[in-house]
Amino acid sequence: MIEPWRKLRVGDRIRIVRMPSGVDEPGYTFHPDTRRLYKRLIARGYSQRIYEIDEWGLPLIDCRFRRADGTWEYHMLAVNDDSWVLVKSRR
Repeated sequence: MIEPWRKLRVGDRIRIVRMPSGVDEPGYTFHPDTRRLYKRLIARGYSQRIYEIDEWGLPLIDCRFRRADGTWEYHMLAVNDDSWVLVKSRR
Protein backbone atom coordinates (compact mmCIF):
# COMPACT_ATOMS: atom_id res chain seq x y z
CA MET A 1 0.00 0.00 0.00
CA ILE A 2 1.31 3.46 -0.91
CA GLU A 3 1.61 5.89 1.97
CA PRO A 4 -0.48 9.06 1.38
CA TRP A 5 2.51 11.42 1.65
CA ARG A 6 4.09 9.73 -1.38
CA LYS A 7 1.25 11.09 -3.54
CA LEU A 8 2.06 14.72 -2.65
CA ARG A 9 3.43 16.88 -5.45
CA VAL A 10 5.06 20.30 -5.62
CA GLY A 11 2.34 22.94 -5.26
CA ASP A 12 -0.07 20.79 -3.21
CA ARG A 13 -1.34 22.50 -0.08
CA ILE A 14 -1.54 20.69 3.25
CA ARG A 15 -2.43 21.63 6.80
CA ILE A 16 -0.64 20.14 9.81
CA VAL A 17 -3.46 19.07 12.14
CA ARG A 18 -1.86 16.75 14.72
CA MET A 19 1.41 15.37 16.00
CA PRO A 20 2.71 12.38 14.02
CA SER A 21 1.60 8.97 15.28
CA GLY A 22 3.99 7.24 17.60
CA VAL A 23 6.10 10.20 18.71
CA ASP A 24 5.26 9.56 22.35
CA GLU A 25 5.97 5.82 22.21
CA PRO A 26 8.74 4.51 24.48
CA GLY A 27 12.09 4.48 22.71
CA TYR A 28 11.05 6.96 19.98
CA THR A 29 13.28 10.03 19.76
CA PHE A 30 11.45 13.18 18.65
CA HIS A 31 13.66 16.26 18.76
CA PRO A 32 12.26 19.03 21.00
CA ASP A 33 12.69 21.65 18.26
CA THR A 34 10.69 19.52 15.84
CA ARG A 35 7.96 19.00 18.46
CA ARG A 36 7.86 22.78 18.99
CA LEU A 37 7.56 23.38 15.23
CA TYR A 38 4.66 20.93 14.93
CA LYS A 39 2.87 22.60 17.86
CA ARG A 40 3.30 26.03 16.28
CA LEU A 41 2.06 24.84 12.87
CA ILE A 42 -0.98 23.17 14.46
CA ALA A 43 -1.80 26.28 16.51
CA ARG A 44 -1.40 28.60 13.54
CA GLY A 45 -3.72 26.52 11.36
CA TYR A 46 -2.43 27.86 8.02
CA SER A 47 -2.08 25.66 4.99
CA GLN A 48 1.45 25.06 3.76
CA ARG A 49 2.57 24.50 0.17
CA ILE A 50 4.80 21.60 -0.81
CA TYR A 51 7.70 23.47 -2.37
CA GLU A 52 10.09 20.65 -3.16
CA ILE A 53 10.44 16.89 -3.37
CA ASP A 54 13.96 16.05 -2.20
CA GLU A 55 16.34 13.47 -3.62
CA TRP A 56 14.87 10.76 -1.34
CA GLY A 57 11.31 11.50 -2.48
CA LEU A 58 10.29 13.36 0.69
CA PRO A 59 7.90 16.29 0.25
CA LEU A 60 9.18 19.43 1.98
CA ILE A 61 7.41 22.49 3.34
CA ASP A 62 9.07 25.66 4.45
CA CYS A 63 7.61 28.10 6.92
CA ARG A 64 8.60 31.16 8.84
CA PHE A 65 7.60 32.79 12.08
CA ARG A 66 8.17 36.37 13.18
CA ARG A 67 10.15 36.65 16.39
CA ALA A 68 9.42 39.21 19.10
CA ASP A 69 12.34 41.36 17.91
CA GLY A 70 10.90 41.53 14.37
CA THR A 71 13.35 39.13 12.72
CA TRP A 72 12.25 35.94 10.97
CA GLU A 73 12.74 32.35 12.07
CA TYR A 74 12.84 29.90 9.11
CA HIS A 75 12.11 26.17 9.13
CA MET A 76 11.94 23.31 6.65
CA LEU A 77 10.01 20.14 7.43
CA ALA A 78 9.83 16.82 5.60
CA VAL A 79 6.25 15.59 5.61
CA ASN A 80 6.49 11.79 5.71
CA ASP A 81 3.95 10.99 8.41
CA ASP A 82 0.21 11.15 9.14
CA SER A 83 0.11 14.61 10.75
CA TRP A 84 -1.46 16.45 7.81
CA VAL A 85 -4.57 16.73 5.65
CA LEU A 86 -4.75 17.80 2.03
CA VAL A 87 -6.32 21.23 1.53
CA LYS A 88 -8.70 21.44 -1.42
CA SER A 89 -8.66 24.52 -3.61
CA ARG A 90 -11.62 26.89 -3.36
CA ARG A 91 -11.73 27.25 -7.12
